[in-house]
Amino acid sequence: MTAAQASPVAEETPPTAGLDWACRLLFGSGGPVAARRPGQPAPAGYERAEAYLALPRAANARLLVPLGSPRAAAAALARNHDATSKKARLARAGLGAGLKVGLTQRVADRVDVFVDPALSPAERPQHLLTEHLREMFGRRDLEMAVILGVPRLNRKPVLQVLASDGTVVGYVKAAWNDLTAGLVRNEARVLADLATARPVSFTPPAFVAAGPWGDLELIAASALPNAARPDPAQILDPPMAVIAEIAGLWGRSTARLADSSYWAGVRERLARQGASDVLQRAVDWIERRHGGDDIAFGSWHGDFTPWNMARASDTTYLWDWERAAAAPAGLDLLHFLFQGVCRFEGQTPAAAVDRCSERVASLLGDLDVEAGTESALWLLYRLELLFRYDEARMTGVLARQSKIHEGILGMFVRDMEDG
Repeated sequence: MTAAQASPVAEETPPTAGLDWACRLLFGSGGPVAARRPGQPAPAGYERAEAYLALPRAANARLLVPLGSPRAAAAALARNHDATSKKARLARAGLGAGLKVGLTQRVADRVDVFVDPALSPAERPQHLLTEHLREMFGRRDLEMAVILGVPRLNRKPVLQVLASDGTVVGYVKAAWNDLTAGLVRNEARVLADLATARPVSFTPPAFVAAGPWGDLELIAASALPNAARPDPAQILDPPMAVIAEIAGLWGRSTARLADSSYWAGVRERLARQGASDVLQRAVDWIERRHGGDDIAFGSWHGDFTPWNMARASDTTYLWDWERAAAAPAGLDLLHFLFQGVCRFEGQTPAAAVDRCSERVASLLGDLDVEAGTESALWLLYRLELLFRYDEARMTGVLARQSKIHEGILGMFVRDMEDG
């Protein structure tokens, strides 16, 4: 069986693609608030409440920049780190320069948001998201930028909340389905726990508020210092003190894999998910191979990568805690190295595992993880990635396999065929 045969690739467009999806999600349709795309007529009898630029263009929107404040618009573009290629960064710099002189506003696609003038001031926060955010943060001088990024398995709009002078006040994640709602609820719990834990080696965002708004589930957190594009030297230089502290935040233990509460959770997740054939077989196969192994358990961030942190001279600022959970100690280390090599060096998953394995073996001791468990840890890490892709497939978010998804599937198929 090939990886492609194991999980057919859907050809349809993912539901998270396109500016129309974002406008329906954030501004509604057919109600007291409506967004008008370029070329569409303004709703009769409505009044314009706010406007955005869709960048780089409406057909491929990655960012909605608010036009209520030029300084907020420029800051939104400057603080957007979705651009990773040199070409994309140059394009972003050009758009930012154009904003300052008004050129970008004349050539970019515009989205206008209209409201029914019959809405009372007390009703507006129930229907207009920016008004709701002003209530959440307790300030009237706020604008909202919308970071859409690229279509991916857990894609959700991230709302950047900015003061009119360009200061970034906070960030809000907008969950729109069961998958993303579960993630933001988990992040709300984790940020509350971190406020009590008072970590020493890193600084997380401060929890602001969380809860439903219309059909969305929101979590608001404070802004952290800006993160420049990671230096190439840092890609394979994980902050081990941070990883070690996270691993021990809520206690450490050692248990046979098959007898652990972690593995019971894997089994429950498998039963609940209605998983693919490859994923079901992979769980059974790993249990046969490593179920009797003693594994060190702790906690992990769940998406510990160079682009989810800012490293200053005396501390590490760390955000995006939505995947944090109990896990084998060391998975954050594997994720940091594997994702960095795949994203910045363009390696295949198989090549990335080979490239990172020697580095992992030399660092596990810093996490009080015994040498010789690397093989089990890599399989458990790859299994987690397979779970995430399968979750996205089951919720209809994943329209086609990414290169990492294809590579992970292929590795499991080959491994299981080899015994």
